[in-house]
Amino acid sequence: MRALRFNQDATCCVIASKMGDISIYNCDPFGKCFELDAKKNSTNTTDDMTDSTTFQSNDMSNLYVDQGEYIVEMLFSTSLIAVVDRSTGTIKGKKLKIINTKRRSTICELVFPSEIADVVMNRKRMCVLLENDQIYIYDISCMKPLETISLWNDGSGKNDSHDRTHPFNDSIKKSEEGKTRDRRNSVRSRIRPRITLSNEDRSILCYTSYSVSKHKRDQPLLKDVVVYDAINIKPINYLSSVHKGNIACMALSQDGKLLTTASEKGTIIRVFNTGIDTKFDGKNPLYCEFRRGSRPSNLYQLIFDRSSTYVGCVGDTGTIHIFKLKTDNNLSTLNVDAGETGEITSYESFRNKSTATDPSRQIANYLSQTIKAKIPNQNLDRDFAHINVKEGTRYCLGFPEEYINQVYLAGDDGNFRIYALPSVPGSCVLTKSSSFM
Repeated sequence: MRALRFNQDATCCVIASKMGDISIYNCDPFGKCFELDAKKNSTNTTDDMTDSTTFQSNDMSNLYVDQGEYIVEMLFSTSLIAVVDRSTGTIKGKKLKIINTKRRSTICELVFPSEIADVVMNRKRMCVLLENDQIYIYDISCMKPLETISLWNDGSGKNDSHDRTHPFNDSIKKSEEGKTRDRRNSVRSRIRPRITLSNEDRSILCYTSYSVSKHKRDQPLLKDVVVYDAINIKPINYLSSVHKGNIACMALSQDGKLLTTASEKGTIIRVFNTGIDTKFDGKNPLYCEFRRGSRPSNLYQLIFDRSSTYVGCVGDTGTIHIFKLKTDNNLSTLNVDAGETGEITSYESFRNKSTATDPSRQIANYLSQTIKAKIPNQNLDRDFAHINVKEGTRYCLGFPEEYINQVYLAGDDGNFRIYALPSVPGSCVLTKSSSFM
């Protein structure tokens, strides 16, 4: 398979075959409810699994794709899907189609100035990330463009060369922007800008932001996160240096209150408060953190369940991890790796923050961080549950809202599996298996 993902509530799974055929499956009961046949240039739709209809879709022929070259985002269990075909060159890669599978028609086509890297949406907003490091925000009810965000700006729409997160001079900025134009397959790359959108109507958007250190000004890192209100179109908070390296994977909880992240190393999974509540202590945004393992891993997916009780983690190893969040976390007593945990502030406070501090406190803080940084943190909680899988197969994890003690697992080996979560830490139990073939 060349594309594989669940919709927001894990009621459906979307796949694209090696030949580019797009199919949507109901998860419970398992069965195909939509198919786009690239060979026949047609689309087959089954409404309520009883009626099958065919219509011509010539624009979607020749859909042979590589992994990551095809983007399909489904809006919950509705008939609305967003489709991007990156497999046939840069021109088609700039076009996004909104398709109504029930009416068997293309609602609209949006053409962007650069190739599309990712699409996320909920019932209120659709956000499109481009290869040129821009984010377009749309009102999904009428597909009206609301805002364009540049990751090279400060998020408020105004360039600020004095902002410490974006101290790029013109030469550095042009150099890095040139790199984005050359990364044809960056949609498949772990190290690229990331966006995630909360599923609820509050529409909290989080996206990675570039950060430059004083000693490596020519090597910006994607280790900061902007928390953005996509309804009122304004930045809310800023998480600085949530990891030492680039953020390779992240996800928001359903209500947008929690953000989970992982770096390119993939050994530590962190969960942060986004600070969207009115009363919040921004000095310590870290909610909890887990150790996935000691060996580096390429992580494909992080995901919260509906109640923000579990965080699922999928990578290229033979184990899928499920971590359990503790509701009685004491933020002030967390054992944290020095130098990797960020600070969250209001966006305006971040921009206007004074650099003047007490020299004695600066020295004490420097010494404590230097000492802690030399001590590896091995006491972090491990996973609560896990699923042993075959290495070399790509998987996608889903938490069904109706069945809180189950997880869905789809693999590009053509199998769909349902597992039961254990009552005590241990391995998940396979309860049902089906095939996409």
